[in-house]
Amino acid sequence: MAGSVWRRHGRDYVRDLALLVIAYYGAAHLGYALSFAGPVAAVVWLPVGVGIAFLYLRGARLWPGVVLGDLLVNNYSALPVGSAFAQSAGNLLEVLIAVLLLRRLCPRRPLTSLAGVGGVLAAIAAGTVVSATIGSIASWAGGAVRSESVAYVWRTWWLGDFCGALIVLPFTLAWSEFRWPRWSARATEAVVTGAALIGLSALVLHGAWTARWLMFPALIWAALRFGTRGATGAIAVMSGFAIFGVTHALGGYAVGSIDSRLLYTQLLIAGVSASALSIAALVTERQTLTDGLRASQRRLIAASDEARRRLERDLHDGAQQRLVALTVRLQRAADGTRVPAAPAANTLDVAQRELLTAIGELRDLARGIHPATLRGLGLGHAIRAVADRSTLPIETREMPAVRLDDTSEATAYYVILEAITNAQRYAHASVVRVRARLRRRTLVLHVDDDGIGGAVEHEGSGLEGLRDRVQATGGR
Repeated sequence: MAGSVWRRHGRDYVRDLALLVIAYYGAAHLGYALSFAGPVAAVVWLPVGVGIAFLYLRGARLWPGVVLGDLLVNNYSALPVGSAFAQSAGNLLEVLIAVLLLRRLCPRRPLTSLAGVGGVLAAIAAGTVVSATIGSIASWAGGAVRSESVAYVWRTWWLGDFCGALIVLPFTLAWSEFRWPRWSARATEAVVTGAALIGLSALVLHGAWTARWLMFPALIWAALRFGTRGATGAIAVMSGFAIFGVTHALGGYAVGSIDSRLLYTQLLIAGVSASALSIAALVTERQTLTDGLRASQRRLIAASDEARRRLERDLHDGAQQRLVALTVRLQRAADGTRVPAAPAANTLDVAQRELLTAIGELRDLARGIHPATLRGLGLGHAIRAVADRSTLPIETREMPAVRLDDTSEATAYYVILEAITNAQRYAHASVVRVRARLRRRTLVLHVDDDGIGGAVEHEGSGLEGLRDRVQATGGR
């Protein structure tokens, strides 16, 4: 059994390794064939994006594929062997550092939030700086680059690797789980948007350099309407035309010296890519928030209906029954007063006890709906009252000194109360610490305990209920 599992995993590893080497080799030779990559530096170096995407999605254990692919694509006739091996080492470090930072900064779905896009840009920038530095120094040490050209080679190398990763990595992340949908009006819109982007990009190849701004409306529309897939697809199309234009000195990309054209094109690709990915991330965040609020509203409506039905049952089975029984006893007592020597006093005593019990039950129900302390004295006093009644020690370390609006106070009260209840019920804690502080007109709550931990949010859980309650008031 263990042998078959090892063989299956071994086959999967060899397959992924071979795919990485082939993709790395193919991306490099695509650059050589289209004249935008050379033995020392490139306008755009696509293999770095291939390496980062493979290791991020399939695991860092595939790093030998980056080494093999890089050694296969090195031009040993233009570079000394030592310089070539040093460049390969730098390219491997580049990929590993970028993957490590990606997993640390944005472990899940990095393109779906603005913070995730920032993490992607930071990870790529850090990794490519290492490769550019090692590669430039190795090329200078091997005599392939003159001393006065090291800074230029470093800048071109860094921006070329940065742009290559920025084209390939987000595109791979966005389209790796794509499923072809049925043809619809939205698919027609996608085709029209793509055709417009291609047409406007081609126009720049035959027009002035200022005509490049015509691409931006189609690019922004693709990001707004089709999210990360639309943005990354548009980036790939725009970048392809820009690279082809600068390497063949066409249209607007033929203005100025080769150095200035190269720099402007790299900055254009980097700026457009970062902008489009940020727009797509904002669209995704807005859609996620909207979907979450709608789901929260549905769950809150269902929870409110259930709470109303539970309150009806509590009133019917508890206080209402006691009040009915009290009515009967009072009627008997009234009848007894009209009969000589009847035990009316005893009946009235029993009725009094029934009345006090019913009042207590109604008070408990009312306290569960909205405590009087919260309404009269505010959040801080209400939480301290909960701490005083609790059998589990509760430390109230900080509470707002000012009154808040009713909605915020009620929401915060029930969030803290539910968290304390969960800690008492499941965490086996010896102490719970509560802090509620105002920061920039925002109420921030902290509830922690020294229990066993393990609380996980899932459908129907208490944590999901807390999230729904907070999101329904516009919080998070």
